[in-house]
Amino acid sequence: MDEVATRLREAGLRATGPRLAVVGALRALGGHRTADEVYAHLVRNDVAHSRMSVYNSLVALAGAGLVLRADVGRGAVLYEEARTWHHHFVCRRCGQVSDVSCAVDARPCLTPREDVGVIDEAQVLFHGTCHRCAEVRDER
Repeated sequence: MDEVATRLREAGLRATGPRLAVVGALRALGGHRTADEVYAHLVRNDVAHSRMSVYNSLVALAGAGLVLRADVGRGAVLYEEARTWHHHFVCRRCGQVSDVSCAVDARPCLTPREDVGVIDEAQVLFHGTCHRCAEVRDER
């Protein structure tokens, strides 16, 4: 967690207990997780932070680039520890969320045709049928 504390300080944030606990929970859980899943993990592991601290920490961590936020449409926003910038694919049949590499491997990854201002991030959300669901359909 020393590298997390260093990255937080480099982003101008304090390395608070809740922030470090939230990153630890995301690491332990893996994948794409809701704030409620992170909170439930902390409760199960006797880490005493309020639900609001978890939400606030996720917002701060996303702003600092330590956590990626994926608004995959319906339902709660998902979070994951940021390792590399990427986009997401959501299966319309099973709801599975998968990572999709960014074409240029850096933010913002896309540039609009119009000059709208300084862009620091672009999120692409792909929808379709995942391989597993497509195979099940083909077997019928």
